[in-house]
Amino acid sequence: MPQANSDARAEIVAAAWRLADRRGVAQVLAGVSFRDIAKELEISASTISYHFAGPGDLAWAMVDALVDDIDLEPLRALTEVLVADEAVADVASLVRAAVQADWDVLATEESAAFERRLMRTLAATGDHPDAERVAELLRDRVWGHYLSALTGMIEAICVRSARRFVEPMEPLEMARLSTAMLERLLHQWMIDPGGIRSDLAADGMVALYSALLRPDHQRIHVEELEAAMREREQSDPALAERLQWQREVAVAAAPLFTRRPAEVSMTEIAAAAGVPVRDVDTGFTSTFEVAAVSTHRHVAELQAAFDRRADVDVEIGLVDYLCELVRLSRSEPNTWGALALERPRAAFRGEVDGIHQAVPLDAVPAASLEAMGTGLGESEREDLSRLVVDTVINYSLTRRAVPPAEVVALVLRLVPRHP
Repeated sequence: MPQANSDARAEIVAAAWRLADRRGVAQVLAGVSFRDIAKELEISASTISYHFAGPGDLAWAMVDALVDDIDLEPLRALTEVLVADEAVADVASLVRAAVQADWDVLATEESAAFERRLMRTLAATGDHPDAERVAELLRDRVWGHYLSALTGMIEAICVRSARRFVEPMEPLEMARLSTAMLERLLHQWMIDPGGIRSDLAADGMVALYSALLRPDHQRIHVEELEAAMREREQSDPALAERLQWQREVAVAAAPLFTRRPAEVSMTEIAAAAGVPVRDVDTGFTSTFEVAAVSTHRHVAELQAAFDRRADVDVEIGLVDYLCELVRLSRSEPNTWGALALERPRAAFRGEVDGIHQAVPLDAVPAASLEAMGTGLGESEREDLSRLVVDTVINYSLTRRAVPPAEVVALVLRLVPRHP
C-alpha cells in the first residue's frame, strides 16, 4: 500500500508539471488547480486531496521531484575518463572533450524540459514567503551538488594537464563561470536551436581556459633542483660542513664590506666571525671570496621574490627574482661586485661548483627556463641560467641609471622562445 501511495503521488506531481509546462510562465508556488490535475489524470479531485493537503503541499512536492531528477553520474563518469585517458594531456583537448560531452547532454529535449522547469521555479519565488526556502533548496541540492561535481572535473583537467588558473581564479569560481556561460547559451539554443552550432560551447570554453591556465610544474622543478643540491651536500658531509662554515664566517663579516674587499684584512674577518685567522686563510682564497659568499644571506629574499607570483606565471616569477637581484646588487655594490668577480674566476679555475654552490643563485633561473618551455637540455639550461645571473649582476653594477625592469627585459632577450 505505501508503494501504491508513492506511485500515485509521483503520477500527480508529474501531471502537475505537465500542466505547468503548458502554461509557460505560470508560477509554480501559486499552485495548479486540483481540478485541472484531476482532469489531466481522469481521476477525482478528492483523490488528489487524499495525497496532498493543498496546492502549497503539491508545489513543494513538485520542487522536490525536480531536484531529485538531477543525475550527476554522467559528469562523474566523464571525469574518470578524463583522468584515465593517458593519450590526452593537453588542456585544449581535455576541455573540448569535457565541454562537448556536457553540451551534448544539455542540448536534448529532456535537459531543455528540466531547464524550463528550473527557470519557472526560480521565477516563482519572487516575494513569496517561501522564497528563501526554495532558494536554499536549489542552492544546496541543485547548484551545490552540480558545482561540486563540475569543480572536481575542472580540478581533474588541471592535474591531468599540469596547469593551474591565474590569480585570482580557482576551480570553484571557474565552475560557476562555466556554468553561467553554458546556461545562457543553452537558453539561446532553446529559443533558436538552429542558430547555435553544436561545437560553439566547446570552442568558447577552450579559448577561455587556454587564456586562464598556466603551467603548474615550475615549483616542482625549483624544488627538485634545490632538493638535488641539498642531497649532494648531505651525501658529502665534509662538503656540507665546509659550505656551512664558509657561509657563517662570511655572513658574520658582511658589515665590514661597506669598504671595498681589498681594504678588509683576513684578521678583521677572523675577529668578526670569532675564528682563528689561520682558518680564514685556509678556508678562503681571498677577502673577495669572503665578500662574495656573504651574499648568501640574501638567497631567501630572492626565493621569496620568485615565490610571490610564480604560481601566476613562471616567467613573472623569474622577472621578480631578477628584479630583486638588481635591487640587492645596487644596495650592496661591494659584496655583489665581489660575487660578480668570483663567479667567472671559479669557472676559469675549472671549479664545478665553488662559489655557485656557496651562493646558489642559479637554481631558480634554471628551473624557470625548463618550465617556460625553452627546449634547452639540462647542461644548456645550467649554462644559460649562469649567464643570465652574471649578466644581471654586472649590468646592475655598471649601468646603475637603468631601471631594474629594463635591465631584466634586456637580459631576458638571451632566453630562446621554444615554438
